[in-house]
Amino acid sequence: MLVPTAKTTLRWLQMTSVKNCHKLNKCKCADDLRRILVKIPISKYDEINIERDIKKRAEKYNSCFGDYIFK
Repeated sequence: MLVPTAKTTLRWLQMTSVKNCHKLNKCKCADDLRRILVKIPISKYDEINIERDIKKRAEKYNSCFGDYIFK
């Protein structure tokens, strides 16, 4: 069983703050960002990859949303 860490708890809170864009009811950028935020790392290397993916998806989400809400 995995024990939640502070980082996974913060990611969960970030995931709940991701909103869909106003153009679409089901925003692909927001959905991708939510999925990567709730991904649980297996190792330290995996955690580094997840952090890199979060940054990429957050940039894409911000460009789709049009307002820099998620930082």
